[in-house]
Amino acid sequence: MYHVAIICPEGALATGITGVIDILNVANTLAKKSVFSWQLVGIEAEKVRTSQGLEIACDIKLADLHSADVMLWIGSQFQGQKKLWQACNTFVPYREHINKLAQSSEYTIATCTSVCYLATSGFLDPYHVTSSWWLKTFFQRYFPKLKVSQEKVYLQDGKVITSGAAQCYFTMMLHFIRQTCGIELADELASWLAIPELTTSQQPFMQIGAFELHQDERLLLLQNYIKNNLSGALTVDSLAKQLSVSERTLIRRFQKQIGLTPSHYVRLARLEKAKQLLRTTRMNANDVAWQVGYQDIGSFNRIFKEQYGKTLNEYRAQFG
Repeated sequence: MYHVAIICPEGALATGITGVIDILNVANTLAKKSVFSWQLVGIEAEKVRTSQGLEIACDIKLADLHSADVMLWIGSQFQGQKKLWQACNTFVPYREHINKLAQSSEYTIATCTSVCYLATSGFLDPYHVTSSWWLKTFFQRYFPKLKVSQEKVYLQDGKVITSGAAQCYFTMMLHFIRQTCGIELADELASWLAIPELTTSQQPFMQIGAFELHQDERLLLLQNYIKNNLSGALTVDSLAKQLSVSERTLIRRFQKQIGLTPSHYVRLARLEKAKQLLRTTRMNANDVAWQVGYQDIGSFNRIFKEQYGKTLNEYRAQFG
């Protein structure tokens, strides 16, 4: 039997806690035996208040937890980089204790913002991890030496499994069930809970609005300019002139505040606008491509499929 310690920080997503328990419980039911046991672990209190304001009773405090086969960290709701860093610092007093627990466990699992909490302990330093795609600049700023690949929905490196935001835990937990109980039980579990097969990439979920959560006002104005001029020639040179800086300065500014190159940001803005037009208008695919700055429909169709896993027409067909 695997004993799972579910670490519940303040502001945790309730679905993260209850969803994980549901998966473990149904796995036990389908296996017709107790493969998993679990307990909820609070950080400093016997109750945790979720991001929705619900209070969930915990079985034990982190300081009183001395062993577990699986350490499973639940993510909390993101409320900006400053507050996330403040939350990370609450784990500093437990650094040595967290390291000891993680080192002795068979698996250490973390989702979304909880990857940041675990990173504070230093335990993740030797490992390759993933997290939510919109946390890229946070990791660059506060954990620059950590090996982070935000492209993956989940990533396993040795005994460590990490995943992206909220609902990524479904896919990650299925992977964990395959590891511990086999493919047959994992497939049966997916059928019973109607868990869809997600892409292994976070690319389809990227939204440019998440790249506007910074304080560089001039860059925000440029981002707004880009969104309003998608049909134009938005080259790095033209954008640098718009901001009255050199190309090198522009690229450095984008990387610092957004974590992307200007060209990558422009491409995402065009793709996102194309999705909107496909959902809300009867404009044909050629006109959509032209509207967002692409003259070659074949090239744009290929780029669109690389990002979202569907062609323009396949994407539109989802909406009737």
